[in-house]
Amino acid sequence: MPTDLTAPRADPPRRGHGRPPGPDPRRPERLEQILEAACRAILDRGFPATRIADIAAAAGVSTGTVHYYFATKGEVLVAALKWASGRLFARIEQPERDKRASERLARLLAVSVPYPGPARDEYVLWIELWLRVLHQPDLLPQCEAFSVQWRGYFHDVVRRGVDAGEFAPAAGPEEVAERLVAFVDGVGFETALGYGWTSPERMHARIVEFAADQLGVAPGALAHPGGRR
Repeated sequence: MPTDLTAPRADPPRRGHGRPPGPDPRRPERLEQILEAACRAILDRGFPATRIADIAAAAGVSTGTVHYYFATKGEVLVAALKWASGRLFARIEQPERDKRASERLARLLAVSVPYPGPARDEYVLWIELWLRVLHQPDLLPQCEAFSVQWRGYFHDVVRRGVDAGEFAPAAGPEEVAERLVAFVDGVGFETALGYGWTSPERMHARIVEFAADQLGVAPGALAHPGGRR
């Protein structure tokens, strides 16, 4: 959440050995401020070119303040993605207003599209983490944890629709859920990068058509009435 960066701040000392990471009780908003700044810096520069100093400058704090919370730049990347993904997951996990599985899947497909703005930013941060995992395998467990939660939404809604008799899947529910995740992730990657043969609108149409075919429903049943979500 943006905060007033003009007022003078007394930065806490750099976290020393044995000092547990976590929010500074004197400034509970500080961690979110740093994570938002980290997202902006990584999106602007790319992870390899982003320095702790860049994150500190974007947040309007000292490098010592950033190190108070994070020992390494890799820790900042994972925390920034977790923070950004939290916004995506919150859009999916809104109070249960979807009466039918088809309604929930329609909203899930809509929020999967990297429209310009926060949705695309979240996708780009994912791409940055995927690339980092190739060079820093110890980040794989954190990356997998995010993916498990994401994939879980698809598995849950497919099972729910099959159990309710809404969906007539082309294969077993688990297999169809896997196909949906793979297709959405693949087309989402192309769309976030800006490939010429796709666009956010084209992606949404394609994933709706594919999901409808796999689940034996009319595409109109999966077209979210709110558009960008």
